[in-house]
Amino acid sequence: MGVRWSTPVFSPVVETASGPVRGREYSLNDGRTVDLFLGIPYAEAPTGEKRFKKPEPVSVWSEVLDCIQFGPRCPQIDEYFAQYLNIVGKDEENCLTLNVFAPRWKCDEWVSEITSYLSYLNVRHLKVFRNLCSKDVVVVSINYRLGAFGFFTTGDDNCKGNMGLWDQTMALQWVNKNIRRFGGNPENVTLFGQSAGGASVDLLSLSPHSRDLFHRVIPMAGCGENDFAVRWKGNESDTEDLLRWMISQSSSSLEVGISPKKGFKHSQSGNLYFVPNYDGDFFPRPISELRKEAPHKSVMTGTTQWEGLFFGVYISVEISLSSYSYNMNMPHAFFVLVALAGYHKSTDGMKKFCKKIFKECDYGSEAEAVQRDIYEYYMKDVDPKDREKFLERFIYLLGDYAINVGIFNYVNTMAKYGHEVYFYSFEYCNPDGFGLVRFLLPFRGATHCTEIRYVLGKGIISKFHPNQDDHRMIKIMTTYFTNFAKYGAEFWIDVAKRNKTKARL
Repeated sequence: MGVRWSTPVFSPVVETASGPVRGREYSLNDGRTVDLFLGIPYAEAPTGEKRFKKPEPVSVWSEVLDCIQFGPRCPQIDEYFAQYLNIVGKDEENCLTLNVFAPRWKCDEWVSEITSYLSYLNVRHLKVFRNLCSKDVVVVSINYRLGAFGFFTTGDDNCKGNMGLWDQTMALQWVNKNIRRFGGNPENVTLFGQSAGGASVDLLSLSPHSRDLFHRVIPMAGCGENDFAVRWKGNESDTEDLLRWMISQSSSSLEVGISPKKGFKHSQSGNLYFVPNYDGDFFPRPISELRKEAPHKSVMTGTTQWEGLFFGVYISVEISLSSYSYNMNMPHAFFVLVALAGYHKSTDGMKKFCKKIFKECDYGSEAEAVQRDIYEYYMKDVDPKDREKFLERFIYLLGDYAINVGIFNYVNTMAKYGHEVYFYSFEYCNPDGFGLVRFLLPFRGATHCTEIRYVLGKGIISKFHPNQDDHRMIKIMTTYFTNFAKYGAEFWIDVAKRNKTKARL
């Protein structure tokens, strides 16, 4: 489906609770029109002394506010493959804005918030939402604080953290107050996000501050049960001095990472340092307890066939350790270290890897037995000289460790507590759809982030030039997603009611 800007004969104006906003038209080739409202502020700028505090509602304005361009990105680290996405843009701390994509024709009402750790929402391509809007839904995307800005914590009352989750909650409150004015239905809100965005969706469904603001969730290859999703302990000292130092730093210095020399210790849980944490506020009780008491929601979730293959990019690329020595909050820095350590090259390396991730501090006296069992499970009957098979099994282990185990635990736990859960396995792959990244992959297959291109029409790890089969898959995925959001999963069988727990796509 092609897309073009329409002749600007009509500029839509909507009166929100904060003030009037003017958007612009976006015309699909089938002649239908979508009204776009870009960069609508939903909170005050979190700058200065507000940098590490909860968001405050935006001040009311009276003059019509032009909302015809995306707002600035929240400060963040650009990934290795950011160059493929054209996402590099202006970063500002005054970034708490959202975007509304509202079909002008009469349609079934659906609001979706899309969240992503890569801040994929800030891609400067409006066409990423055309596939969803064409299915008769209203789409809302948000900017929220990332990295240190969103998840720094001192581990005590000086700075409890989770600012990024509070941002998302305030954006959801804005949606509930205003979306009917854009043709949406506040009684039928579905959230979806991918990877760490999926974890955000899950965590929002647990907190008493946010869980009643929406109705269905689609966490894609990421949830609160993944190791990367939640940090359980604060381990800083001199927290008042640390907070003052963090406030005094320029946004650019915090954007590229925090040096271990500044007194930060490695996270005691999970792979990332600046992530949601158990703070006694946004999460007033342990996650396990909140999951038991959370109101029932319909859930659609899934993984790809080769989740770990995504991290094979880092296995294949020669990267100097020094370039990451100051920047260990990168989402995949752990896997860079895996590659540099050569764990994937030999049976001894594989055993060392098992020892590194299945630690005595987590498994106690059973750690050695767990390490041995894991190694034997993945490497049983594999000839160490068979490099292709050995690497394939190692990638299976990476995918299970990083994504799959957490998702499977999530699915089973949610079904146990009475939620309607629908699970898919995404296995479709266009081997020519990886761009230059294909030269970095050990082999090609559906991997982490692959499925999102068939929802948004834009690639994560490479540019996306869909062929005829890709267009068919886009139609399938967007139909599944939007039908689930509008009607629930009448077309699938609940996980709790079937023996097989996945549908293949």
